[in-house]
Amino acid sequence: MNKLRCHSVKEPWQIELMRCIYNDNLDMLSTHPLPYKTYEEQQNWWQENKECLRAFLYEPIAKPGKFVAFLVLRIREGFCTPIIAIQKEEWGSGYGQEIVHDYIKKADGPIAGTQLQCNKAICHINQKVGWRILGESGEGDKKIDLLFHPGVNPANQCTEEGLVNILRYLEIDPETFDFSVILK
Repeated sequence: MNKLRCHSVKEPWQIELMRCIYNDNLDMLSTHPLPYKTYEEQQNWWQENKECLRAFLYEPIAKPGKFVAFLVLRIREGFCTPIIAIQKEEWGSGYGQEIVHDYIKKADGPIAGTQLQCNKAICHINQKVGWRILGESGEGDKKIDLLFHPGVNPANQCTEEGLVNILRYLEIDPETFDFSVILK
């Protein structure tokens, strides 16, 4: 049973809510250095990128009007990349798993991403929903997994060109990559 209601982001006040949740979660979002964003920076980022973004805010059905998480899907060449964040006081509520399932459906095709290996909750969720680890980078507590998900829509499978774009996005050399990892 769903615990969350999803709302498309379109208005400046919604973009501001996303910014607040984002800034509160930088330490768990950052598989690479991310800056704190001001109101103006967030609004400008949205205006410059909104054509290739689909964003959503989530509110618990049991707490109408309280937005606790966001999802941004960036549409790229042949695939999407997700960013999700949940307010810290809502961690452990089961919302992460629901949002991951939701964005896999919303992406409607192949997805690329990264996860901090030290974030055991997201690593567990990602493994359960079928993300495949294509490689890793970083060191110590900033070690990250480079991820691929084929999507759930059989009509929108990853093309060879899309796969090469995913590898390049993840900074994996397509010339030396073992494609059997994806074909499993």
